[in-house]
Amino acid sequence: MITPELRDARHGNRICRKTTKLSKRSQTMACEDEWIGLRKKCFYFSSDTKNWTASKRFCSSQGSELAHIDTQEDMDFLRKHAGTSMHWIGLNRKQGESWKWTNGTIFNPWFEISGNGSFAFLNADGVRSSRGFIDIKWICSKPKF
Repeated sequence: MITPELRDARHGNRICRKTTKLSKRSQTMACEDEWIGLRKKCFYFSSDTKNWTASKRFCSSQGSELAHIDTQEDMDFLRKHAGTSMHWIGLNRKQGESWKWTNGTIFNPWFEISGNGSFAFLNADGVRSSRGFIDIKWICSKPKF
């Protein structure tokens, strides 16, 4: 039996166009509900508020980490979606030490982190730091599948 898809394959490149559309659709569907995709990552923007440690724990429970910002494109995307709210991200430091991402890698300072706190958050103005005990929103990130 010849399926409609095989019949389309006999008549030129129509099947290629369908494959392209499916490919683009698959890329956007690679993130779970309530997660937003960018390139090879999925991001979750909380509507709830928690302190930094509880936010990190939430992300871990979802198989993710507090968001890592690797590129200017990531930064622009996160700032756009975060709006005017403050959101915890995955940077922290111990007194007298360098900033580190939650996966243990040392932060390569390609953007400024203002403030004297030990935990970083993103807002409309960029990345700032604070004490980790205040309750604000957070952003998780994980690879797309």
